[in-house]
Amino acid sequence: MAEPSDKTIKRLFALSGNVCAYPGCALPIVESAGTVTGEICHIKARRHGGPRFDPAQAEEARHDFANLILLCRHHHKVVDSEPELYSVDALQEIKTIHEGVAGRPEQPTDAFFAKILLNDLKRITVINNTGYVAINSPGAIQAHTVTVKTSRRSVLVNAPHGTIGADQQLSRYVQYLIKRYNEFASADKTRTKKFSYGVLSVNIETQFGSPWKLLPIEKFEPLCAYLQQRIAKTILAKLNTAKGQRSFSTFTEFLAKQV
Repeated sequence: MAEPSDKTIKRLFALSGNVCAYPGCALPIVESAGTVTGEICHIKARRHGGPRFDPAQAEEARHDFANLILLCRHHHKVVDSEPELYSVDALQEIKTIHEGVAGRPEQPTDAFFAKILLNDLKRITVINNTGYVAINSPGAIQAHTVTVKTSRRSVLVNAPHGTIGADQQLSRYVQYLIKRYNEFASADKTRTKKFSYGVLSVNIETQFGSPWKLLPIEKFEPLCAYLQQRIAKTILAKLNTAKGQRSFSTFTEFLAKQV
């Protein structure tokens, strides 16, 4: 069976703004930690018997940009469970409105997101396995499409080569700075709202256009400068500065402590 192209999903992801297209839903398609929480949804089903399936639709058109929309897993199930309510016209209108509001130009990392979304579309998940599973392995039994029911709600992906997340030392230092900021910011007793530990990751993605693990290595220094500045602005860090104390180690110092 045919499937959407990388180019098509790359464009779809950029125009989604990395947000579920369902009206009022703010869930990301790919979380800042790199976890896939969204899915490729076919407006007219790709298989006979599926929701809104059109037998007159050409095979190529089933996987074309116009027939695809990105939704979080929950709303994908919602629209497919009530195809009469969420008709082809309704989903096409939702898609058009969302892309007009959330759409942005394509970015280099979109190709990676497109790849993992396509992998998720074809993914194989095994429950309670006590042995090994071989996929596309020489000598193993292979199939074009395998569907297995899963209790998992997300897919964790590794950062690609050349990104911060793929380098253990860089990753550990960024995690150290994020942890330090969360420790300092959460200790602020003057805060009027409950502190959210996930906000900083969202702010990083807004500032740099991508989850920090997927940023290219050349963004490491600007990212660290941003995090260090956020730490320095906390009340606890300001108190430390007044006492002549530092609130975080430099990258070089951090590495020296790891030896």
